[in-house]
Amino acid sequence: MIFIETLGCPKNQADSRQIRGMLTERGFMFSEEPREAEIIIVNTCGFIDAAKQESIQKTLELSEFKKTGSCRLLIMFGCLTQKYGVELAGAMPEVDLFLGVFEWDMLTEYLDAYHSRGSRENAGSDPGEKVFAREPRARDYRTKWAVAYPQNHTEYIKIAEGCPRRCAFCVIPEIRGGYRSRARIEIIEEVSARVASGLKEAVLVAQDTGYYGKDMKERDSLAGLVRELCGIKGLEWIRLMYCYPEEVDEALMEAMNHPKVCPYLDIPVQHIDDGVLRRMGRTTSGADIKETIDRLRKNVPDIALRTTLMVGFPGESREAFSSLLDFIDEYHPERAGFFAFSPQPGTAAWRMSGQISGREKERRLSVALAKRDSILAASQGKLVGKTIDVMVDKVDIDPEGAGERSRRYEGRSVWDAPEIDGFVNFDSDREIAPGSVVRVRITHSDNYILTGEINHEFGQ
Repeated sequence: MIFIETLGCPKNQADSRQIRGMLTERGFMFSEEPREAEIIIVNTCGFIDAAKQESIQKTLELSEFKKTGSCRLLIMFGCLTQKYGVELAGAMPEVDLFLGVFEWDMLTEYLDAYHSRGSRENAGSDPGEKVFAREPRARDYRTKWAVAYPQNHTEYIKIAEGCPRRCAFCVIPEIRGGYRSRARIEIIEEVSARVASGLKEAVLVAQDTGYYGKDMKERDSLAGLVRELCGIKGLEWIRLMYCYPEEVDEALMEAMNHPKVCPYLDIPVQHIDDGVLRRMGRTTSGADIKETIDRLRKNVPDIALRTTLMVGFPGESREAFSSLLDFIDEYHPERAGFFAFSPQPGTAAWRMSGQISGREKERRLSVALAKRDSILAASQGKLVGKTIDVMVDKVDIDPEGAGERSRRYEGRSVWDAPEIDGFVNFDSDREIAPGSVVRVRITHSDNYILTGEINHEFGQ
């Protein structure tokens, strides 16, 4: 039995699904309980210090199942081991194998050998012999692996690997390599097969979805891909994540007006001050970002914008930080994630002049988060009294406080990405399958949580 723990971004979730499908094809069985698993795989994140620490801590926690559970083989996989595999191997003897993000074939070879021998004799005693992390390269994404086990109604679909940018603060290009789009026909084939197996919402992810197809000899585009995905019968929602502002064009906005495309776009702008943006190595100015947002709100009705913003980047003056807060006040992004700059070895910002103290970064982060929460509360509050589409995610049978109705459902609006944004709760005495889209009248808002009443006349 194998258990996979996935940490980090949705792109890691897409990788884990491929890994699970590949191993399922090889005859391996999976458990949702780590205590029952003989083999535990941790898909790690290495983006910032907090993510690294979480990956290490979770791996150490899972290593306890070598003593208290069935675990005989513990494997770290992914971004953290791609960059720091040798260092980790020397510091974490609890782990039997460290694999980089491109070692899928090594994983199957190793597990096949382990499965046939029933022992760990193929693990080297020298820490360096337990590390496999080759240079970034092309990697298979196979439809048969994506559908090798039951679908959730919502899934992340990775449309490209690597990154075309070289932002001063980011290690991803070093870890994942340059941008490599998947062929459109391959993506359409995968999504079609997954819809046939129960998929209702396809969430498109890449380091920059907007760059899709621009690296190809015969150029393609995200707009073209989205238009073709809209033709898949049975697919209810398409959601776009991680689209850089400079890649938002008229064709994409036109494609987003299709009823299947959620009026939602994740555009990571990072900052608004021109000086900070230049030091970050970004290719847009503050004016460019504002103009893009204005065009999106004009051309895509009712759109909700998610963005990522960084405070405390080297050289961020108090005036630059104030301009960021002013931008939030003026443009009110409906969904915003803030984080403090975390210097990463090997990046241009690692030893950049103008470093800001940890205490000041935390202060700025606290101020920004308070402003974000206020904007979110106002945005969500505007939905009270309105009837909106909600995709059902899960049900709680006989929940406490549900009154005479026996089921409490949790779902999401078109403005909420799975496991990232908020959700909608409602009660019903009817059985409603996950993935169904129902109409819910919102009666109460509490920041990320909306509560409402289902309108069965227009449901399902």
